[in-house]
Amino acid sequence: MTSAASRAHSRASIVVETTIGAIGIEATYDGVRRVRLLGDAARTTVTGDTGPASDTADAAAVQFREYLRGEREAFDLTLDWAGVDQLHRRVLETLCDVAPFGATVTYGELARRTGVDPRDIGVMMSRNPLPLVVPCHRVVAADGLGGYGGGLDLKRRLLELEGILPPRLDLDGA
Repeated sequence: MTSAASRAHSRASIVVETTIGAIGIEATYDGVRRVRLLGDAARTTVTGDTGPASDTADAAAVQFREYLRGEREAFDLTLDWAGVDQLHRRVLETLCDVAPFGATVTYGELARRTGVDPRDIGVMMSRNPLPLVVPCHRVVAADGLGGYGGGLDLKRRLLELEGILPPRLDLDGA
């Protein structure tokens, strides 16, 4: 049986190279705690144990690669919500319910469903500690893409992957 003390110290951080660049994954005994995209991931230190946190981080890495290859539409990961306040968590969980793979929701609609000001929705999406798993890239403006912490090019690529946007022509390719 795992003691409370060893459970509290069970942490793992890994960096995984993917088709969208490096993704940093931080996991604890309780689940995936943080996902970092692109530039953020490069600053993540690889650490960890060989226990449940490491297994969780490795499982997340496998699922991210499957998703980015178009082989997975939903993540099957336990999430560690430590450090996320109750209102923010409720908004993020609502997002997961209303915008599955291949669907989007506007900032205004998510605000209406959660009773939160639309501007606050934008702030909460920018502070989402679990991008991809909690799909903040699926939250769009009423008149366009809106913003994205990973950059608009990445948001567009993810929405193309999910079939929400048509693929762009590769005019530079051979």
